[in-house]
Amino acid sequence: MIFEITSSMEREIREWDQCIPVDVSGAKFAYTFIPTGLGIIIKIQCDVCKRELLLSDVD
Repeated sequence: MIFEITSSMEREIREWDQCIPVDVSGAKFAYTFIPTGLGIIIKIQCDVCKRELLLSDVD
């Protein structure tokens, strides 16, 4: 199974993101991919402020 972030999802993530990374690597998100019978749900959690964004590939 391949998990992908589309360009429109990437745009949504950039619009949602407000935090400055505190890690030396610049990483600040944890991605969780949840396969369902209808599609894939993607949960993105900011490691800095702990907010979550839910995205889906279901139309």
